[in-house]
Amino acid sequence: MKTDLQKPLSFGQILDQTFRILKNNFVPLFVIALVIMAPIYLIQIISLIAGGRDLIIALEPGQTFLDQFINNAESIENTTLVEDIGTIISSILALFAIPIFTGALILAVGAIRNEKTFTTKSMIKQSLTRYWPMFWSTLLIGLILFAIIFFPLMIITMVTTILAINEPVVGVIVGIVLGLSFFIGLGLLFTRWSMYLPAVLYERVAPGLLKSWQLTKRQTWKFFGLYVVFSLIIAAIGFAIQWPVTLLGYSVLYTVIMNLVNLTTGLIMAIGYAVMYFDAHKRHSASDLHDLMGEYEAK
Repeated sequence: MKTDLQKPLSFGQILDQTFRILKNNFVPLFVIALVIMAPIYLIQIISLIAGGRDLIIALEPGQTFLDQFINNAESIENTTLVEDIGTIISSILALFAIPIFTGALILAVGAIRNEKTFTTKSMIKQSLTRYWPMFWSTLLIGLILFAIIFFPLMIITMVTTILAINEPVVGVIVGIVLGLSFFIGLGLLFTRWSMYLPAVLYERVAPGLLKSWQLTKRQTWKFFGLYVVFSLIIAAIGFAIQWPVTLLGYSVLYTVIMNLVNLTTGLIMAIGYAVMYFDAHKRHSASDLHDLMGEYEAK
């Protein structure tokens, strides 16, 4: 099993290993994620109760399924000041929790691959030792990506709008081409930088952009495709559950259910991310060894 988990992986094998790890270790991994996110979820629940939200919103007498669905969808959009404050606080705390959440799960996946036992406390504690380097690196990359996204997006929007006014068909086609090109280009760039967090965690570098660039060499398109596939899987799961749960309206139960769904889908992405990192690290180490042997033979 250990040999199988540690060998270099193809696109399909990374997906397979991700879901095998999730299936065989769901409870301990879910507990790690839940312990980290539980305080944030508790703040959300308290703000909803303080804002006057019901525990469950059931069907009103005389309403059709469609009427109830529309009314409850509208109730999700209408929030009180207390709920908005709770949302803002929980969102800020979630940003601070991302490095711990991801780091602890990466460490847990590493322990699983090495067939070592681990506890929730030990994974969180180890993640906290590199918390601030991971946090500041995440913040830096977030700011860089914001700048990269904001200005080109403004230009694309302006060009598309100007063309659409004079030639609607041409404007739409140009907008699609530019938008798709921008998405792929940004996705590939993000993919090259994406391994920064495990690099900061394991290899004691910060912000880890250069190391990530080295790790993703010759793996960019594969990892980009994996991010797309994982995102589609997560979106499909979220939509499939959120659509019927919307019948509850913006109730406490609705929030609890969607938080658990988001926690599970976040778990999928974190495990896949960890598997991708270990695969990249193994390939990079093998490449370094090959280059070293080549230099030795040349001498």
